[in-house]
Amino acid sequence: MTDVFAYSAPMRRGQDLEFIKTVSDLQDSEELILILTTNGGDPDAAYKIGRYLQHKYPSFKILIPGLCKSAGTLLAIAAEEIIFSPYGELGPLDIQMSKTDDIAGMESGLNISEAFTSLESRARETYHNLVMEIINSSGGVISFHTASHSASEIVSAIYSPVFSKIDPEEVGSRTRAMRIGEDYGLRLNMKHKNLRVDKLSMLSQSYSSHGFVIDMLEARVLFNNVREATEVEKSIVDMLGETGRISGNSTFFKNLSAEYAKLRETQADDDTPNCNASPDSESSTTRSNGKNPQGASSASAPKTSKGDTKAK
Repeated sequence: MTDVFAYSAPMRRGQDLEFIKTVSDLQDSEELILILTTNGGDPDAAYKIGRYLQHKYPSFKILIPGLCKSAGTLLAIAAEEIIFSPYGELGPLDIQMSKTDDIAGMESGLNISEAFTSLESRARETYHNLVMEIINSSGGVISFHTASHSASEIVSAIYSPVFSKIDPEEVGSRTRAMRIGEDYGLRLNMKHKNLRVDKLSMLSQSYSSHGFVIDMLEARVLFNNVREATEVEKSIVDMLGETGRISGNSTFFKNLSAEYAKLRETQADDDTPNCNASPDSESSTTRSNGKNPQGASSASAPKTSKGDTKAK
């Protein structure tokens, strides 16, 4: 028998312990399928759940029925196999952080890195354009050294107010926070090694947005063991309805082990051929009806005369 648990909720500290207690109280197998739907949340909570499930279940698979983002993707790294339903999608491994001066707002931890990259690129481009413009407009009279110095002063005047608003402490804090995802992912991947070599940095840094859709085809680029859900697995997802595809702010845990076992038993019964009928039952029935295998009655079957030759 396989344990099947559904988790449809944000990843939060406190909820991780609640879910762990639920699994601990109801565990009845060494095999687990976790049906996971979440918009993400606290990477500490995802890591805690992933490590616990790896410890308790030698065989641990994750079924993705709908949205499974950010910290949900981190938890998926812990599994030996990732199963996708038609609506399933993972997301990049970027940490969501509170916006400055905004208690309720959240933003991607990649924003600060993208901001620095953009500012650096724009400043460099402005500098080169100014140098060439100064030299060309002077007809070559102004030397490169002079043009370079003038361009530096202009760029400094334009971008200094922007860079002065950057808090080094905030930058350091966000940089460390972004390393959490990679550090946890590295540790969660040590047991089953389902995440391909060198794909952790791609998962955490290469995608352009927090909501980027990583479907089954994209996931096969990142992970070794990825497959589509079976009909039984799709049926168990259908039992969850909308909760199985979209996670709200409420907490939803459910033990579906009995329902899954019943569905598998029903499928096994449907796939089993009828072995009660013996091979000779049909021929004995036709003989009792006075008919030959071709459906003609024995009375109407033509008789063979002595002069007829046997078919070769």
